[in-house]
Amino acid sequence: MYKLSKLAAGSVIMATASLGCASAALADGYEPKGRVVYERPSDWSGFYFGVSSGYQWSQLDFRYAAGGITAQPDSDSGIVGGHLGIQHQFGNIVLGVEGNFLSTFRNNPGKDSCHPAVCVGPVSGRLNDIITVGPRVVWAAGHWMPYATGGYASANFFTRADTPAFVEIDEATTRHSGWYLGGGLEWTVSPGWTMGLEYRHYEFDGKSTVPTTPAGVLVPGDRYNLDPATDSITARVSWKFGREAAAPLK
Repeated sequence: MYKLSKLAAGSVIMATASLGCASAALADGYEPKGRVVYERPSDWSGFYFGVSSGYQWSQLDFRYAAGGITAQPDSDSGIVGGHLGIQHQFGNIVLGVEGNFLSTFRNNPGKDSCHPAVCVGPVSGRLNDIITVGPRVVWAAGHWMPYATGGYASANFFTRADTPAFVEIDEATTRHSGWYLGGGLEWTVSPGWTMGLEYRHYEFDGKSTVPTTPAGVLVPGDRYNLDPATDSITARVSWKFGREAAAPLK
């Protein structure tokens, strides 16, 4: 630790001395040779596509159509997906539209007991995937780009009911339409390549469906109602077509 402290102190002294010498030279009228190096501003216009991964939290309000029996088999899981879009820059404003697909790791369904506890066994549920399309409104700040987004969303959810011994009784898969709203931040890592972080909140319409047995037979007496919502956070990597060339040194 003592050696590291000496090294750090020596580095600070050398840096200070160098800056002092440079200041003195400029004060005497010395002008550095060569031209100033500049960096070309990012151009966010164009068609782009990329991949993403992260985590999602789904709130599943489950209810049998008859009997007043409810459950909340909320689930969370990792997600992976892809996106593509097109946008155009107007000064500092960038406007665009993006489509997105996210799929979950389906090994962690949420479980909950029925309320009141008069059904046969626990209820489980999970989010399978989400498809979205919507606009993006962006503020271009050099190599940084904060943005807001929202639009149409469609999600696939799976629910099932079990016996107390966790033997499946019936199940249902439903697709729900809805909307999403969110925002994020992207930054340029090299010409044409960007990275980013994004948060979204999704709200979906409630939907009623008749479940089936594991053999695929309808169970008309056990109609389900499901009213879901989801939150997600993802890391993104994108590549833009027609990317600008590296800026020359001048």
